[in-house]
Amino acid sequence: MSIDLVVVDLGGVAASFRPERRLPALSVATGRSERFIQHALFASGLDRRAELGMIGPDEIISEVSAALRTHIDPHTLTSAWATAFEPDLEVLDIVRTVTACTILFTNNGPMINRCLSGPLDVIGSSFDVIICSWELKAVKPDEAAFEGASSWLGADPHQLLLLDDDPMNVESAQRCGWNAQRVSSAADVSEALADYAHGG
Repeated sequence: MSIDLVVVDLGGVAASFRPERRLPALSVATGRSERFIQHALFASGLDRRAELGMIGPDEIISEVSAALRTHIDPHTLTSAWATAFEPDLEVLDIVRTVTACTILFTNNGPMINRCLSGPLDVIGSSFDVIICSWELKAVKPDEAAFEGASSWLGADPHQLLLLDDDPMNVESAQRCGWNAQRVSSAADVSEALADYAHGG
């Protein structure tokens, strides 16, 4: 089986997702309480709208600042936002050895692009391509997200291998004709890549 593109999830594979770290960091940066921030950015649906592409990269800083009712320096906001992700350096080392094109595919709004080119550059620079749900206006596990990613990449589904920790994402990708495998550690990633390299 020829795999031309390896698609890796962010939270749970390329990085551990630690959302509990982001609220304290945002609280320090803004002077707002964690409870206020949780409601303003997440319970309100703002972050979800960003994930779905309803808030673009030119608007995200001003939208977040307005929701928090305070001006926040973009660099400070980006640094605080990035604390929710802890890079898995073992996985990233493996990704950098892959000869096929590597793609990071994540459900996130445009704040993550700022993070991946800034404080999380160790993740962003490890991949050839980054695709975020906001660019597709669809989130995993919706099949529209996988269909959109295939189209974005100009690839046939059978050329793609998804490595994701969420079984619903894996199943949805498979329904769309992708090769997909659930992984939860660097060892899993290494094993999955070896399996497909040998026609598994």
